[in-house]
Amino acid sequence: MSRQVFITGGASGIGLQLARSYVRTGAAVTLFDVQPAEQAVAELSALAGVHKVRAFAMDVTRPKQVREVLAEAAREAEPDVLIHCAGICVAADFEAIDDDTYARVININLVGSRNVVAGALPHLKSGSQLVLIASMAGLVGCYGYAAYCASKYGVVGLAEVLRIELAQKGIDVTVVCPPEVETPMVEAERLNRPKETETLKLMAGTLPLDYAVRQIRKGIDARRFMVIPGWRARGLWFTNKLLPGVMTRRLADFLVSR
Repeated sequence: MSRQVFITGGASGIGLQLARSYVRTGAAVTLFDVQPAEQAVAELSALAGVHKVRAFAMDVTRPKQVREVLAEAAREAEPDVLIHCAGICVAADFEAIDDDTYARVININLVGSRNVVAGALPHLKSGSQLVLIASMAGLVGCYGYAAYCASKYGVVGLAEVLRIELAQKGIDVTVVCPPEVETPMVEAERLNRPKETETLKLMAGTLPLDYAVRQIRKGIDARRFMVIPGWRARGLWFTNKLLPGVMTRRLADFLVSR
């Protein structure tokens, strides 16, 4: 039987590119997205051959809906791999982020991750894999990302706890922390983000979507806990681990002051 892969946020960006990757290697893919996914399904179906590509509308901020939709999808086939990609990004000075916007980022990125995990766990069996897409912004702070960093640091922390707890059930957990990747979300963010954010992005670099997903897929297939695509991003993470905060903070302060 083909490997069953569930992907939230699968209608575009990293989620869609991962879906393409899995379909090409013979997996049966199911997408979940708050946005219409008809175009993605048509494209993936053309690649999938005999395997059916399914899509479900789902808002990760609504826990009851998440439980019901995941249960409906799992009735036909339970996932071997569940990848949670759904998320948003807001880049602005802290004082420019209003209450509702801040809460929305946290609710979609962090609480949404909790909702998806809670809805998926009844359908994940021993030997399956849970993948959370976080960000380098979940490992290193960045100007303009007061809401985004808070949400993604939370996702990394959630993954750390789940790794410990779910090991007893034979479920592997992977957290992916990419730097900036060329996606529609990033293109939209660039229109309004502070120049300081733009400058600090240079530390970890920007990755083409196809390259980033090849690296992510390699890490998922190896069942590694932490996956950081891109040598510059990995170097930044290693430096931050070796000298916690010292090098990255000094470099950030220098770049912002230029």
